[in-house]
Amino acid sequence: MVSDTTDPVAAFNEFIREFRDEDGNYIYREQIQQMTVEDEISLKVDFTDVIKFNPELARRTIDEPREFLEAGNRAVTEVVEIEDSDYAFTTREFFIRFFNMSETDIIPLRGIRADDVGKLVMLYGITTRATVVKPLLIEGFFQCQNCQEIMILPQEEGRYNPPHHCQNPGCGRAGPFKLLTEESKFVDWQKVTIQERPENLPPGQMPRSVSVLLKHDMVDRVRPGDRISVIGVLQSIPDFSKKTPGKLATFHINMNANFVIPEEQDREALEISEEDEQAILELAKDPWIHTKIVDSLAPSIYGNRDIKESIALLLFGGIPKELPDGLKIRGESNMLLIGDPGTAKSQILRYVATIAPRALYTSGRGTSAAGLTVAVLRDQDTGEFTLEAGALVLSDRGVCCIDELDKMRTEDRSSIHEAMEQRTVSVAKAGIVATLNARCSIIAAANPKFGRYIASRSAAENINLPVTILSRFDLIWIVRDEPEADIDKVKAQHILRLHSSGVTEKETPIDKEILKKYISYAKLNSHPRLSEEAATRLEGFYLEMRKAGEASDSPIAITPRQLESLIRLTESHARMALRSEASIEDAEAAIRLLSVSLRQVGIDPETGKLDIDVVMVGASSSTRSKIETLMDLIAEMELENKGQAVPIDRIIEKAHDFGMTKDFIERNIERMRQDGMLFQPKAGFVKRT
Repeated sequence: MVSDTTDPVAAFNEFIREFRDEDGNYIYREQIQQMTVEDEISLKVDFTDVIKFNPELARRTIDEPREFLEAGNRAVTEVVEIEDSDYAFTTREFFIRFFNMSETDIIPLRGIRADDVGKLVMLYGITTRATVVKPLLIEGFFQCQNCQEIMILPQEEGRYNPPHHCQNPGCGRAGPFKLLTEESKFVDWQKVTIQERPENLPPGQMPRSVSVLLKHDMVDRVRPGDRISVIGVLQSIPDFSKKTPGKLATFHINMNANFVIPEEQDREALEISEEDEQAILELAKDPWIHTKIVDSLAPSIYGNRDIKESIALLLFGGIPKELPDGLKIRGESNMLLIGDPGTAKSQILRYVATIAPRALYTSGRGTSAAGLTVAVLRDQDTGEFTLEAGALVLSDRGVCCIDELDKMRTEDRSSIHEAMEQRTVSVAKAGIVATLNARCSIIAAANPKFGRYIASRSAAENINLPVTILSRFDLIWIVRDEPEADIDKVKAQHILRLHSSGVTEKETPIDKEILKKYISYAKLNSHPRLSEEAATRLEGFYLEMRKAGEASDSPIAITPRQLESLIRLTESHARMALRSEASIEDAEAAIRLLSVSLRQVGIDPETGKLDIDVVMVGASSSTRSKIETLMDLIAEMELENKGQAVPIDRIIEKAHDFGMTKDFIERNIERMRQDGMLFQPKAGFVKRT
């Protein structure tokens, strides 16, 4: 260990050559040997190792980063020259990159102040925007056009100016000068914008963001939506205004990055200590762990046990798979709550946004297609178009809660189709064609079309959403508000108790923070696969349900999409107990939940039979049969009328003999007119197109 930092190059040189880990290995000397083999130019150093080896060197690197980072780069170059002089001669430029700084040097984006400018700090955030990679001029060769003298000028701060006058004593003129681009030195350059993480954002506050400048081998390492930690030097840049004379006295802050680390390994942004891990493993051994987790979710909301169990499965998630042919199968589940007003749907979504390790909450009319997926914006500095990530991309590997889904504009709502099934968001605008990851679970809430849920109508008629979206939800729950004396009394007492004492009837089995870490730990460490017994049980259930629809006039009760949902739910149930294999008990739990959900939304109100087409197509098989009969009847009446339009009153009169009500006929004639199958030449008459 040394303490002398009067020669920072020598201090870093000694650290690289002499530092040994707990096993006695010269890890950085070995890393430099590996660099020469893998054609790399950066030595990645754990900053806590510098603190252990030479605390004074670490302190001065933080306080005087410009001088000491340059010294570290020169030290790496010296050691590379010793290890492999030929490689050092061909590459010539090497860098020291730091990661894993101490807690005191990690600054939240909201906590950046003037005292931090010029210091080496570490920031956490989400990448919201990234420019294209460009060449940055760092050393310019200028040629005087009068005497052909060539001058070399180093450039700083991202801008360059030609020389003021020719350096040739015999010339000395003030130009003109030509930049010789072929002789000049350029490096790769990219600017990204990082924003506060949603879980760190105080309620009611606008998220703060900082621009980060990346150079050399750090470019193109991150893209919009990635969670990153970045170490670098904060610098102040003067604000610029075209409207006011003179220069503004205010400055904005950006970061000149030393190292950027994408969180690809998905550590869920939660620090789990050894004590936490021990507590988590003890919890997983509890035979009642599933019940305890469900009881710990939203304890202030009374009842809704099946919904809470579904939320638990959604939070833990299934196992995503990539097949040999490149096809990807999602592991995340989607859930929809349809319910009467005042049934705590929004409260449930708000709770999910706080308990999930990563989550974003958005609502109704305040959400646009660009805000959900990705926006193409023009960069203020360069004028070029760049991508800015939306809620689904920022929720990657987490949960996106969409409230008031029915209040969104149709064109905005349709933007989530791709994310719900493919788990990506694609954009092709302004010459930018890109695909971003949106590997998140979606939990949405909506109100029924008629204000309250009408039991006599099918789910598709009650839900003001297109079937293309409905069919992508693994579980759909109907939350009814029906008067029932006993339940109403218990619910009233529960609400009054919350308002008077702020506590629920019984104590929450698992603390919220521990539960959050439990979910994070399970997603990181538990990857259960289906056992043979579980697979056999799921296969038997699927075939049994399909068999009921084999007759020509029978409704189809289940499709392969529901089988995939069952597999995801089974894996999630096993993951809740940190199992490596999903058992038949996990399969039974998934089957029970899906069956209850299907009985709520997949029942044909006319026949009382389970018909998945109510959700997948928007009309039950019996309804479709009646619509076909109605169309045949209109065609027959049109033929009798010599091709002329048919009065709607006569259609109602004749269709009544086939068991159709006036409301059914008028509703479906209007729907066929909107779909372009019929048109209305004059009031009260219709004709086929």
